[in-house]
Amino acid sequence: MEASRVEEPLRGRGGSPSSPPLTFTLDAYAARSCPVKTLHALTHPSERAPSGLSFPGAAEFTAGAFATITAAEGTVDLRGLSHSSSEAEEAACLAALNAGAPVIVGGLLPRDWDGHRRSRVELLIRTTDGYLPGVVKFQRALDPRRDDREFVYSPVTELGAPRTTTGWRYRWNWRWANAVQLAHQWELLRATGFATARPTGVVIGTDLIDHCGLVATWLDLTEPALSPTTEGADPSALVSALERYHLQFAERVDIAERALTGAEPPEGLLPPIVTSECRYCEWWSTCRPLLDDDDLSLRVSKSPLSRLEVSGLRAAGVHTVAQLADADIDELLPRYLPLVAYRQGAEDRLRLTQRRSRLLVDGLELARLTEGPIPLPTSAVEIDIDIETSREDRVYLWGFWVRADGAEYYRHFSSFTDLDDAGELELAVAAMSWLAELAAQADIRVYHYSDYELVRIARLAASGHPGMTWASDFARDHFVDLFEIVRTHYFGANGLGLKVVAQSAAGFHWRDNEPGGLNSMGWFDTAVHADDPEERSVAQQRVLWYNEDDVRATAQLRDWLRQQS
Repeated sequence: MEASRVEEPLRGRGGSPSSPPLTFTLDAYAARSCPVKTLHALTHPSERAPSGLSFPGAAEFTAGAFATITAAEGTVDLRGLSHSSSEAEEAACLAALNAGAPVIVGGLLPRDWDGHRRSRVELLIRTTDGYLPGVVKFQRALDPRRDDREFVYSPVTELGAPRTTTGWRYRWNWRWANAVQLAHQWELLRATGFATARPTGVVIGTDLIDHCGLVATWLDLTEPALSPTTEGADPSALVSALERYHLQFAERVDIAERALTGAEPPEGLLPPIVTSECRYCEWWSTCRPLLDDDDLSLRVSKSPLSRLEVSGLRAAGVHTVAQLADADIDELLPRYLPLVAYRQGAEDRLRLTQRRSRLLVDGLELARLTEGPIPLPTSAVEIDIDIETSREDRVYLWGFWVRADGAEYYRHFSSFTDLDDAGELELAVAAMSWLAELAAQADIRVYHYSDYELVRIARLAASGHPGMTWASDFARDHFVDLFEIVRTHYFGANGLGLKVVAQSAAGFHWRDNEPGGLNSMGWFDTAVHADDPEERSVAQQRVLWYNEDDVRATAQLRDWLRQQS
């Protein structure tokens, strides 16, 4: 996979013999990622640190996808040349393109010095009128739809043979960066003369379509599918991935040119603005000292404002949490809203962020919205429930914390194996049969945090199994969602997730230093697939302790809620 970077400036050496005395190229990640990266790559190259970004299961998924693709007849795999000179790699890629290879894997396209572009492309796919670029991503790329809108895709075993169907839609709002990356690569292909006439790219995500398995989604890069991101833009006037790419790439080129000539960075670029990208950025150690400790983008992590929203506030004179907490929003809006007109709900988002800022200034995690005791149903037997799911979206663990007759204990139903439909249903039926036995003996209530457990029970009940049908019916009258109760009575500076509320309000502490659903998926993978039996055993115990702490936290939170008045 191509790393995000700016290539070293060249002065009449390397690259193409016709390259100008001072030039540079940017890779396909430049336009889709933070613009400050482009600046740091040229002004602080020695400060770059390994990002350490790793998603458990990603390597296995990517390897499996490429194994399927390279097994197809005629596929040319150029990944083995990655340690050769760039000239040799470019020549090999051009040779494969000229030969009409149906699919080229890992090809390094010739650099476009005039356009300042370079890229190693994961997939180059031949179509009837040229080649299009493709990427493989360990992420869900599609959403189901209930309309007749055409969806274009191809099986990974026949990448160049598009098909059409309905019922699916690319997740443009969430996965726009893939399309911007593909726009860069399509433009680079166009410079070689091999691109399709219509700007197009494909994304292979983790989605499976019936009768086809893993598929490649074909994206029209000219489709108006993205919200505009320019000052004063009409939020209803959507733009294409190609349009967004050209705008954002031009900004990165301007940053690079200024850096190479010693000019000041564009206004507003510094200090940097913290986004989710910063968590794994190789330049974080360079950016962090440039930020005020009270910087708004640094401190507000729940439903944070976007980079452009923060930039708009800075332009209006608001840089820190304290400044926003003290601001007169009505007075600020005439200056702020024109700067973020592209963003729907910008005023509501700003007011919400001010509420969070005021809590942070006061050192508070939660603010009570109501008065008096908090109504909470009771029962002779009270049970807290929490489930764990695998990366394949299978429920492999049903955990319960039971309080009855003055005693408390943890009960779980688990299967540390790769479950199929039948296995997942069998485990759920076992858990619900146990619950039904308790319900037949005493008055019970089951407490959960959010509707996740209800959704999974309803989904499994669709199988028609009597045990799951009973569970779905029972849940309607006997399950209590504590999240809905908390949300009715409290507002949180950092949201109202169980980890936040149970720790800050109820004083609960997880035994694991890194509790979280995503982490537990990695522990499950280790518990099932690690070669070392001891490593599997340790990971399994870690999952069980984490699940037990989740249900105990729910119980402790319930106790705390009942103490409020």
